[in-house]
Amino acid sequence: MAFRILSLDGGGIRGVMEAVILAEVEQLIDRPLNQYFHLIAGTSTGSILAAAIATGRRSQEIIELYRQKGKNIFPYTSRWSLQRLPLILQYGPSAPKFSDQGLINVLKEQFGSTQLSDIDTSPRLLIIAYDTIDRETIVFKSWQRYKPWANSPLWEVCVSSSSAPTYFPAHLMKTQDKNYSLIDGGVGANNPSSCAIAEAIRLDNPIQEISLLSIGTGNSSNSIPFEQVQGWGMGQWIWEGRLIQVLSDASGDVNDYITRQVMSSPELEDRPSSRYLRLQPTIKNELIDDATDNNINRLIDLAQTYIRENQEILANFVQSTRD
Repeated sequence: MAFRILSLDGGGIRGVMEAVILAEVEQLIDRPLNQYFHLIAGTSTGSILAAAIATGRRSQEIIELYRQKGKNIFPYTSRWSLQRLPLILQYGPSAPKFSDQGLINVLKEQFGSTQLSDIDTSPRLLIIAYDTIDRETIVFKSWQRYKPWANSPLWEVCVSSSSAPTYFPAHLMKTQDKNYSLIDGGVGANNPSSCAIAEAIRLDNPIQEISLLSIGTGNSSNSIPFEQVQGWGMGQWIWEGRLIQVLSDASGDVNDYITRQVMSSPELEDRPSSRYLRLQPTIKNELIDDATDNNINRLIDLAQTYIRENQEILANFVQSTRD
């Protein structure tokens, strides 16, 4: 029996591109996404998408969430904005760029009192974060009811996965048994596809019956020349999230490589498996926090163009992985 996985990368406001691509998938399968995929995995903005899908939201609703609420999460673009002054007074000059209050408010509004454990086993939900206290990756799984975080609010799980260093403060999750200091899961698995594959196999699904659709938030076309990067120090790497972007790109590529190797038979060599599809638009503006109307509209247009160029590939994948 087919076991279908949907994996969604992190990437801040660029997650709207994933939502646009998902709208096309929804049209092809002619049913809600949570009635088609058996496991949905997400990191950072991908965790918000994954949770929204698992709780029955349609893709168009998620696109509108980015349009209408993006500015609540990313209210300004410059670190020198006067709106950031309270954060500087609280944490000092090296304060995060944004307060997490806007993010928390948006996610509370979306998910209310729903707990992670309220998500049924069809689909299963997997979300990645990182704990700075125990220095380990936390893989939130909706079907693991014995973990300290099992009954945590879904909004809090998504905040934990989305608390990108330098952009948002770390999130303190308090449970009855222990506390967690959580930051963006993208520091280890911005693309959670290999984590999802590992869990699917652990759940006794033969690799031959697993299919995986992995969607990214854009691969940068901007190279960083050696002459420029060789002299960069902390300031240059942190500026405009350069280090976070490079780490996210590297994490995404590594997890794509692992997934591609696991999903492909040895005789295929470098050819990808027909049961694995990675959709990743090429972008020029790498900013993950530009929630202006112009940028969101540009990202939507870019994703729509990408879909038109890859419509046949996506349609063939969906057709070949149906029951």
